[in-house]
Amino acid sequence: MEKKNGLVLALFLLGIFLGAIDSGIVSPAREIIQHGFNISASSGIWMITIYTLAYAVSMPITSKMADRVGHKKVYTLSIAVFAIGSLLSGLTNYFDSYPLFLIARVIQALGAGGILPIATTVIGQSFSEEKRGTALGFVGMIYGVATIIGPTLGSAILSWVGQENWGAIFLINVPIAILILILSRGIPNTQNKSDKPIDVLGSVIIAGFIGSLMYALTNLNFFSLADSFISTNVYPFLIISALLLPLLVKIEKKAKDPIINLAFFTEKQMLTTMAIAFISGVGLMGMVFVPQFAENTLRISAGKGGYLVTLLAVFSGIAAPISGKLLDKKGGAFVLRIGFLSSVMGTLFLALVAAKTYAFFHVFIGLALMGIGVGFTMGAPLNYLVLNRASKENGASALATMSLVRSVGVAISPNIMIGFIVNAGQNVVGNITAAIMPAGMQLQTTGGADVPREVLQQIQSADVTNIAERLMQFFNYVIPEDVKKFALPALEKSQDLITDVYQSTINQGYAQMFITTAIVATIGWMLTLFLKTKKQTTI
Repeated sequence: MEKKNGLVLALFLLGIFLGAIDSGIVSPAREIIQHGFNISASSGIWMITIYTLAYAVSMPITSKMADRVGHKKVYTLSIAVFAIGSLLSGLTNYFDSYPLFLIARVIQALGAGGILPIATTVIGQSFSEEKRGTALGFVGMIYGVATIIGPTLGSAILSWVGQENWGAIFLINVPIAILILILSRGIPNTQNKSDKPIDVLGSVIIAGFIGSLMYALTNLNFFSLADSFISTNVYPFLIISALLLPLLVKIEKKAKDPIINLAFFTEKQMLTTMAIAFISGVGLMGMVFVPQFAENTLRISAGKGGYLVTLLAVFSGIAAPISGKLLDKKGGAFVLRIGFLSSVMGTLFLALVAAKTYAFFHVFIGLALMGIGVGFTMGAPLNYLVLNRASKENGASALATMSLVRSVGVAISPNIMIGFIVNAGQNVVGNITAAIMPAGMQLQTTGGADVPREVLQQIQSADVTNIAERLMQFFNYVIPEDVKKFALPALEKSQDLITDVYQSTINQGYAQMFITTAIVATIGWMLTLFLKTKKQTTI
């Protein structure tokens, strides 16, 4: 039995790693792929958006099918579909067809949606309740580490094979998927037989509701809500989701075997768990900007900050199995409280100390605390709470619902977090001008009409390592000829000051972002106070 459980654990952990790492491995290649297809940034973002939408739609449907026809069958089918999508995504590198690439990404996402919830369910149900927390701790470790190191691994692969061969970041999934399919022959197909009809209508309505809601949320701008709500990329889809919601509730109430069990949102303890999952999704995205924060704080070149994310992965990987052990002894609420508290301390330390001192040691402390927070909140405790409250026949469906709620948090988070950085960027020129010019004086320029496009683009993409140099190039074009001989030498002497002002201004944006993340984590901690530690009636 233990040997069989060991094989189950290894097999499904490998699948979790495969699915989780793909969500981040594409990030460093997005602009490279975009340039390869010669498309605009607005078109390029669809390679991320369409994957997110298809993934969110597929999760509850494939998970319910797994509960009905067998976890192994649907899991291996999902792995196979994911592999086919990965293969096609990689091959489009050489076919120069962006529409085909998007279709391949949809196929890949449909497969990925059936991997994580099914794998987690089988792992949780294969071990006794006394050992469930430990097993799920490994799930949290693999998921957390894979999610965090995804961008770093993507950068490493591109450095190895060359940017022109970006398809390799997808093709690497294929041999791993084949290995999983081979190993899966040695495990049984757990199944909850039912003669109830499949909820086909519910599946269609759920797909429409989730797709429209997620698309609207990904296009919201929380720093310009009024303009955002009247955008054609937002309000029509919010209206569609609002119209579909009551219809979905009505259909799922009548369905004999609903895709989404509405009891998950009526039972207080399960609803609290879902709310915490949403909060963890919002807070998770604070980590996405850690590489850029590290680059600005430590004055390292663009792209190198991704390697510091490894610190997050290391501490998350250490904390996750420890949290699993504590789950078995103390319960999910206790573990979540430690995780959220560590996240609060880590993000506040980055905002209030590291963002002002620019010291590597202080960045290290903040990232270590954040990594521990991820290890104690993501994956294991939430999965543990859901599986302990869901009946065996609803296990995968319950986990998929929780993952979907967390995905909604992930969807809205970037639009909140990036706003702080954008606002800080808009203050850069004014702050630099105020710092380098004597009080009451203004820098006279001829305007930017004669500035070459590449110089303007370099200003827009500047970072702390090159802002002074690129501003000098810009000023060379806009300062009148008769004052250049006086102004340019003075500006040359102010390069260190320009860099200092740029660094502090941008870090103000990051500090505000981390403080917001700390507030979100505090809300999560407060929600854990409503969780009960005793065993609950299953749903």
